[in-house]
Amino acid sequence: MIDWKKISENYAYRGWRHMIQRRFEMPDGRHADFDIIGINTFVTIAAFSKEREAIMVRQFRPGPEMILTSFPEGLVDPRESPEMAARRELKEETGFEAGHITLLKEVRSAYTTERQVILLASDCHKVGQQKLDATEFIQVFTLPLPDFRKLLLKAEDTSFVNVDAGYLALDRLGWL
Repeated sequence: MIDWKKISENYAYRGWRHMIQRRFEMPDGRHADFDIIGINTFVTIAAFSKEREAIMVRQFRPGPEMILTSFPEGLVDPRESPEMAARRELKEETGFEAGHITLLKEVRSAYTTERQVILLASDCHKVGQQKLDATEFIQVFTLPLPDFRKLLLKAEDTSFVNVDAGYLALDRLGWL
C-alpha cells in the first residue's frame, strides 16, 4: 500500500470531543480534506455474571436522541491501563466487580482518532451501588444468556450498540 502524507491539521472545534480538519496528499499526488472526530481511548466491558447473565446498561444518548442499550463503557484516564479503566467503569456504572478481565480486541474507526478496547469481564458479582458522574443517568439490568443471544440476533432492534463486543465475548466464553 502506498503511503498517504499528512499535509496539515487544524482544530475546528475543541471540547469533550474535537473536530479536526486534516489534509492529506493521496498516493496519486492529489490533496483531499477530511473531517475527523477527535476522542480518546475508551473501553467497552462485555460483562457477564457467574450465573451467565449479561450485565447491561440503558441510558439516553444525545447523538441519536434516544435511549440505547449497551455494555458499560467509559474513557480510559491518562494514568490507567484499559484493564484498570474497565474495572473502574464496571463498578461505577453498575456496582459489579469482575472476577477476571480479558482483552478481546482493539478497534479503530475510519474518521475518528478513537481507540475502542473491548474487554471481557467474567465471573462478575454485585458489590455495591452505582457511583455515576453528574451527567450519567444509567439503568442497570441483567439478561439471562438465552435472552442476550436473542437480543444480538433481533434485526429490528437498533438500540443495542455493542453487537461486536457481544459476539466476541460469547465466542471467547465458548457460549456461541
